[in-house]
Amino acid sequence: MDVRLVRTICPYCGTGCSLSLAVAKGKVEGVQAYPRSPVNAGKLCARGLSAAEFVNLPDRLTHPMIRKNGILERVSWDEALLYTANRLKTYSPSEIGILSSPRVSNEDNYVMMKFARGVLKTNNIDHCESLFHTSTVQPLIDSFGYPAMTNSISDIAEADCIFVLGSNVFRQFPLIGRAIIMAQQKGAGYICADPRKTFTGSTADLNLQLFNGSDVALLNGIMQVICKNSWEDTDFIAARTEGYEAFYDRIMSPLYSLDNVSNATGINAETIIQAAEWISSAKACSIIYSTGVTKFGNGDDVIHAIANLQLLTGNIGKKGAGISPLRGQNNIQGACDMGILPDFFTGYQRVDDPAAHAFFSREWGFSNSISEPRRGLDSTEMMERLQNDTGEIKAMYVLGENPVLSGSDFATSREAFSHLEFVVVQDIFQNETAEFANVILPAVCFAERDGTQTNTERRVQRLQKAQDGLGEAKQDWEILALLAEKMGYSEQFSWKSYGEIFAEIVRLTPIYSGMTYDGLKSPEGMQWPVSEAGSEQLYREKFATANGKARFIHADWMPICETTTPEFPFLLSLGRCIFHWDTGKMTRSSTQTANWIEIHPKDAAELGITEGDTVEIMTKDTVICGTAWITDEILEKTVFMPSHYVDADSSDLIQNTSLDAGARMQPVRIQKII
Repeated sequence: MDVRLVRTICPYCGTGCSLSLAVAKGKVEGVQAYPRSPVNAGKLCARGLSAAEFVNLPDRLTHPMIRKNGILERVSWDEALLYTANRLKTYSPSEIGILSSPRVSNEDNYVMMKFARGVLKTNNIDHCESLFHTSTVQPLIDSFGYPAMTNSISDIAEADCIFVLGSNVFRQFPLIGRAIIMAQQKGAGYICADPRKTFTGSTADLNLQLFNGSDVALLNGIMQVICKNSWEDTDFIAARTEGYEAFYDRIMSPLYSLDNVSNATGINAETIIQAAEWISSAKACSIIYSTGVTKFGNGDDVIHAIANLQLLTGNIGKKGAGISPLRGQNNIQGACDMGILPDFFTGYQRVDDPAAHAFFSREWGFSNSISEPRRGLDSTEMMERLQNDTGEIKAMYVLGENPVLSGSDFATSREAFSHLEFVVVQDIFQNETAEFANVILPAVCFAERDGTQTNTERRVQRLQKAQDGLGEAKQDWEILALLAEKMGYSEQFSWKSYGEIFAEIVRLTPIYSGMTYDGLKSPEGMQWPVSEAGSEQLYREKFATANGKARFIHADWMPICETTTPEFPFLLSLGRCIFHWDTGKMTRSSTQTANWIEIHPKDAAELGITEGDTVEIMTKDTVICGTAWITDEILEKTVFMPSHYVDADSSDLIQNTSLDAGARMQPVRIQKII
């Protein structure tokens, strides 16, 4: 049997590992790591190794459907597109919401952004991952100019101090965890701060098990120690920052004294001093974080505090140093870059900036202009309108997302979608959101498309088609272009290939300037912004702010409010495991593992629970079952379980799958099933 290997990019986390799909008789049959990738150097994690297993499953969507008399019926593409176009024309721009996806290519997302703002005239556009990542976007823009990783994955291995917060890197991003181990082997001091004793923290030289929600107190306390001992980088502060004096006055508040911070975090004063000394004395310190830092709703403050710490110690703009926000989905960075946000065109050009609005209006050439120059609604705001049944949002176009399941509350999300008059779902599987769809449009998966995606380190890489789409499935951008044609805008959507779309992206997006579609075919891809000096580190000479200086923006710590009650005395925390990703729609088709629930030994003893017992977690609305895993890796009065085990057809519904990444922890009770 003849087998050919097609190099492409893994469809799961934001690391952006290269892999080769093995193709025989026109079908993808397997996966192997690609050895020349600068990202993963021939290594893959368990998810990547099973990435091909969902591609040809029999439950893939293969033909368009329209709901008639309450039943989804197969129709032709022409009928589905014409029906969709006519229905969308009946709604005003403010009545339509768009959710696109970090799972599709940059080109697909760009076309969706142009379709939303040019055809539908709405800025109500977002992606569900922004529920998790909003706090990792705007604070970095405020402090530095760009919402992106300031260094590179390979840079982490060159650091001599690494500080990880809010991310179980070794489980969530194993190939980035590899860079931490490489740095450690070279002598780097490794600090990990997390309420749980995670696998990531198990090898740390300094493992800080802090109280839930005390990240800002810890960071501010570390900075006060640095300032009191004159360990700050005064030259860097003077030359490259602004706002330091006001920041200094507030960071020296008694609130952030060693005694107060120790009480607030549960970490002894000597350990806080040691962390401050390691960070400030490092030639290059790298801080890594993910969405766990936003768990208690104070994500903006945590990110500002992280940025302040790196500015205080001069750890921006040089090899081995920087801030690494790790992106959860494969193309979250690209989705944001492409303007799948309510307030930005591509490249973080603001929709309410008159110059940017005039530029896109002119370049796109819509005869009846584009969306108004004002911010639209984000995904959270759209869902709130729907939940409250305000009538403001009446139609929703959902591309590659499952907001009914990935929203903050499954029951509430279902209720919210029931208030919509018209729903379009464009996807590869029929998911929970499709239960509300008036139209279903079948799209291709990662193995069936070309295009580009942008990983967590700003590296733009090529996807390469390994097989044809199943049945009548089409490319996402092609579906949108055909729909735009039905709505009278064929001229603005006349591309014939991904390469033509990418050329338009580059022309309109300064941070992508200098890239070509053919040039990205190399294993290395290209990092934005392209420059002669290289793009491995941002801000080597100046920041992307109006005056080129970074801003100290003080973050105040507020103690979290206790959310438990006598009826619900535990806090439920959700997170990812190494075998699955997100809601598990793709990975649970490939890898079968059983659900487990972690509980502290003291709590287990009080409840009469032993290792291996079947237990249930109860919220006010639902019950979640799993196998008890007794461990001191979590704090007392908390329980933990992976966020991937969701069965929408049974009572085992995870009420809040976004808790791992941006919502408050859920109060629950737990008991053994007799």
